[in-house]
Amino acid sequence: MSLDNTNTTGVLNLSEAAAFVRVSEKTLREMARDKKVPARKVGREWRFLRQRLEEWLNQAPGNGYVAESDDEYGQQLLIQREKEKNGKIKFGDTAFSKNRREPLHRWVPWIAGFSAAFVEDVFGVTVAHQDPRDVTVLDPFAGVGTTLVEGLKRGYNVIGFDINPYAILATNIKMRAIDANTDILVQVIRQIEQLETNPPDPDTDPVSLAPAGFRSKRSFFSPNVERQVLFIKDVINQQNDAYIKDVLRTALGSVMVSFSNYSYEPSLGTRIGAGKEEIQNAEVYRIFADKLWEIEADIGFLQKHMQKFDHVPSRKVVEESFLTGYSNIAPGTIDVLITSPPYLNNYHYIRNTRPQLYWLDLVQESQALKKVEQDNFGLYWQTVRSGPEISLMFRSPEIEQIIAEIRSRNNQKGTYGGQGWANYAATYFNDTYSFFQATARVMRPGGRVVIVIGNNIVQGVHIETDRLLAEIGEMQGFELVQMHTVRKKRTGSSIVNSSVRVGNNKRRVQLHETAVELKAPG
Repeated sequence: MSLDNTNTTGVLNLSEAAAFVRVSEKTLREMARDKKVPARKVGREWRFLRQRLEEWLNQAPGNGYVAESDDEYGQQLLIQREKEKNGKIKFGDTAFSKNRREPLHRWVPWIAGFSAAFVEDVFGVTVAHQDPRDVTVLDPFAGVGTTLVEGLKRGYNVIGFDINPYAILATNIKMRAIDANTDILVQVIRQIEQLETNPPDPDTDPVSLAPAGFRSKRSFFSPNVERQVLFIKDVINQQNDAYIKDVLRTALGSVMVSFSNYSYEPSLGTRIGAGKEEIQNAEVYRIFADKLWEIEADIGFLQKHMQKFDHVPSRKVVEESFLTGYSNIAPGTIDVLITSPPYLNNYHYIRNTRPQLYWLDLVQESQALKKVEQDNFGLYWQTVRSGPEISLMFRSPEIEQIIAEIRSRNNQKGTYGGQGWANYAATYFNDTYSFFQATARVMRPGGRVVIVIGNNIVQGVHIETDRLLAEIGEMQGFELVQMHTVRKKRTGSSIVNSSVRVGNNKRRVQLHETAVELKAPG
C-alpha cells in the first residue's frame, strides 16, 4: 500500500486516507463518524494521520476497539493485557457480522461463522501467556477460517478441517497470504477496471461458459450480469499464478450472490420469493474490483503484522471431515480448540453454497455434492429421513427419551414427520459422541476446548443441545469449565420455526447460543 508521493506531511484528507486504507470515501467517513477509525474533525472536513492509520491497521486491541489518541490506545492495550493476565475476559458476542470490517475476515461473508473478537477473548483466557511458537490451535469445523486467522495473527500454529470446497478455498488463501506477492494481483485488478471503463464489444463473446451442471429455479444471473461474470471468469482462467487465481475465485464467490437473482433469507432463495425485484444489470466489474482491492490491502496488513514474530507459524488446512481426518494429527498436540459445529437445525451449508461451488469450478455435477453431504457432521434430515431407524451408539437415557418423543410426533406426515427427524437427531448425537472421541485423542492433557452451539426445536420438542453436548464430552473424560451464554437471541430462527420442525409446540422457546468451555482429560 502506498500513497502518492506528493503528500509528505503525514496528514491525509478523506480521499487520501480512503485510498490508503483501500475503502470507499463513504465507508471511511462512516467509520470516522462512528469512532471506529482514528480521525479528527477540522471544521467540516475529516483529517487522518498516516501513522495512526498504519497503527490501526497493524494492531487494534482485542474486541476491535479503536482508540482516538496514542495515549488512549496505549491505555486500552494495557487494560486488555492486564485482563488477559488475570483471566478476567468473558466470552463476548459470537455474531459473524462483527467481522465485516475486520481485515481478512471481511473477504467472505459466512452465515455459520463467529466473530474474530470472540476468538480473541478465548485466546486471552486460555493460551495468552504461552510462547506462541509452542501453541497449536485447532478448528475442526473451520468454515472460512476465523479461528485460524486469529491464531495466525498471534503467532500460533493452526490446523483446520472443513468439507466445503468453497470454505477451504477461502481459508487457504488467507493462510497463504503471508507469502503472497501482490504485484500480480494489482495488475489483474487494473485489468478488471479496464473492463469497466472499456467493456468488451457487444459482438465479442466471452470464452467461458456458464457451468453446465448448475440448475436453479430461476436464472441465477440476468443476461447482462452473466455476460460480465463470464468475462471475469475469462480473466481468472488466464492466470498462471495459482494463488492469484484462487484469490480471484474467492473474491467472485464472495460477491456473486449480491448481483444475482437470489439472496440469503437466511437460506439461499430467489429474490422474487423474498419480495425483491430481480437484478437486471449491475456494476459487476466495479464490485469485483473493490473486493480485490480490499483483499490486496489486507494481505499487506497481514504481512506487516507478521513481521513482529521471529518465526513463521505452521498452517494446515484439510478438506476432509475431522471425524475421519483427526488421525493425521499427532496425539496430545492441540493446546486449544475453538469451533462451532453445525447446529441441530438442518441448515444445509452445502446447498447454500451451490452457486459458488459450481461457478468457481469446485464441483461439476450433483454427485460430487452428494458425496460432500455424506461427510457432513450429523448428515442432513434429507439424507437420513427415509432410511431404517437409527439408534444411539452410546448410552444416554435422556437423549434416548428425546429421540423417542420426536419419533412419536406427526407420523401421518411420513418421512416429513417424527420418524425422519428422529433419525436426524440420532445421527447428530452419534456424531457428537464420535467428535469427542477424536478430540480426546488430539488434545494436550488439560488443554481447553470451546464449542459454540445453540439449542433447538425439532418437531415441537425443545432440545438443550448445548447442555447435552457438554454431557457427552464428560462421557469422554472432559471436564466442564463453564457454559457461557454468548447470544440470548439467535439469528436465523426461521430455520427451526417452520411447521415441519416445530410441529405442535405451544410453548415459546428462546433460541440462544452457548460457548461450552471444557478441559481436556489428563
